[in-house]
Amino acid sequence: MTGLYWLKTGREHGLTDERLRAAAADFCGLPRGDARLRVSRENGRPFFPSAPGIFCSATHSGGIWLCAVSTAPVGVDLQRHENRDILKIAERFFHPDEAAWLSRRPERFFDVWCAKESYVKYTGDGMLPGLDGFSVVCGDGVAAAVHGAALRPVRFMAGYSLCVCGGEGDVRIIELAGDETE
Repeated sequence: MTGLYWLKTGREHGLTDERLRAAAADFCGLPRGDARLRVSRENGRPFFPSAPGIFCSATHSGGIWLCAVSTAPVGVDLQRHENRDILKIAERFFHPDEAAWLSRRPERFFDVWCAKESYVKYTGDGMLPGLDGFSVVCGDGVAAAVHGAALRPVRFMAGYSLCVCGGEGDVRIIELAGDETE
């Protein structure tokens, strides 16, 4: 299983480690304060050095914080749909096939964006290699995989796009307990 833990928040930055620990504790059935759930980072990517079989990825957008926790490498991205010059963004930063595809389907921009960001989080490469070196579109939608990594668009809330790359098993969405609206 891959757990997607989320909460509404007025503070998207600064509490990620505590939230990741809470999500991982629930996922593993451990107490929140368990020492194995200490969060470290490598190139900005969070991981649990004392729980090497647990993988995580975090994202935030539009007042929602969300993370993926799985027993296999995982990347996740969430984007609130906002009014942007999406075709210019696609032409400048995305693969040419995606820019052409989006010129016919601009309403799918955020689905493509999430698929791309979830993949770079999955690989751990970040944005440095660029988003234009690979394509996540195929036929009428987001491809099922990119370079062998499964892409799984997930229905979340109206006005948001969400994609999981990698992970294992079914995807389960779980609201994280706690009042995080400060």
